[in-house]
Amino acid sequence: MSFSASTESSHLNGSPGGSVSYDSVSIPGSTIERYRRHPIHGHGALDNFAGSHSTDRVHLIKNQTENFSWRKWLVGPYCFLYMSAYITSYYTFAEYVYAKIQGDLFPDISYFSSNGSCNVDTNSTQYKDQLVVQEHSSKWNTYYSIVSGIPAIFSNVILGSSTDKFGRKFLFFLPCVGTLVRMLVSVVGIYTNFDLAFHIIGYVIEGLTGQMFTMLIVCFTYVADITPAGGKMRSFGITMIELSIGIAITILSFTTGYFIQDYGFFYPMLSAGIMMAASFVAAFFIPETFPPAKRDHSKPKITEKLSTAFGLFFGAANTGYRWMYNVIVIAFTMTMLGVFGRSSVLPLYLLDEPFCWTSEKIGYFASFRSIVQQFIGIGMVKGLQSVLPDVSIALIGCVSFFGGNVVEGLASTDVMLYIGEYMLCHVY
Repeated sequence: MSFSASTESSHLNGSPGGSVSYDSVSIPGSTIERYRRHPIHGHGALDNFAGSHSTDRVHLIKNQTENFSWRKWLVGPYCFLYMSAYITSYYTFAEYVYAKIQGDLFPDISYFSSNGSCNVDTNSTQYKDQLVVQEHSSKWNTYYSIVSGIPAIFSNVILGSSTDKFGRKFLFFLPCVGTLVRMLVSVVGIYTNFDLAFHIIGYVIEGLTGQMFTMLIVCFTYVADITPAGGKMRSFGITMIELSIGIAITILSFTTGYFIQDYGFFYPMLSAGIMMAASFVAAFFIPETFPPAKRDHSKPKITEKLSTAFGLFFGAANTGYRWMYNVIVIAFTMTMLGVFGRSSVLPLYLLDEPFCWTSEKIGYFASFRSIVQQFIGIGMVKGLQSVLPDVSIALIGCVSFFGGNVVEGLASTDVMLYIGEYMLCHVY
């Protein structure tokens, strides 16, 4: 077990380098002191205790990783199944909303991107009808993003910090349940041709269970649990998760376009639900890495959890460094607004003039983006790290991301779209 202390004098037991008895150290508010107040199963030893808190003065971190069975690596297939289902449902539903609105507003026509061609005469009635469909589709996508995204912000803060109390495994199930419910609602809504407002139910439930972000939290946390810090195994585990995501996005983006084009929207969405159910089943076989003996048995209120989470950025702790965290969060937030805001608009942009792409062509484009981002992009970053600091690489990525969006926004041909997408993703 490794021991590190941070006190005003940086001294324990009289000298900074002296030996420390874990059972005799007493610092108010420290991890050790909390453990003594809430002993685990009546034991007084600190051998199995691990944890840290932003306000702790003493942090005890277990230095060795426990041995787990081969089933620990099922986290990779679990992540692949979840992302496969998520990507399939994302593209299916985005195009379904467009088709649904078109059918409701203009039931007697079928020229909007049904065969990869649409009217580009800006003075024609058909062109104006296309703009109406695009406007309504964008509005509904915004509604879905809001009712799902806002609850997800708070649920991820609470759920992520709850793993120290309830273990890791429950968090594998929760996002599967929420996203599966959303998919089942979509399956029913597509089959029965319900009003688009019906689908809000599923998106609210998915938001309350954290969306895809909760799945990513638990996967990366789990990799940290099963691998030693700073070793090659941890890098391998993180790479495995990233690779699972990349392969899922590449394959399913490509195949979903064909699936929609040949079978409509119902069966692709049903397939997404089946894959999500398979991900839920896979979670049963992933072993727990945070047993009861290591968990925090205190009972903090939800308000205390929120206060602790936001205290890192707004509290009195970390004075002198807090502005760095805040700048990073603002930069990250602005970047993510561009990423996610763009993702909800892009399918509509590609379905309308002057591109009028089919589901198949949108699938090609999404696969290209994934290949560039997951494979070429990672290689580019690794190469740049040998000659540039991380801050410079981040600035290059921001400039490239900005330029790619401008090129795509001004694009008039398919080639310009692909060039813009490469600029967006090659160092993203």
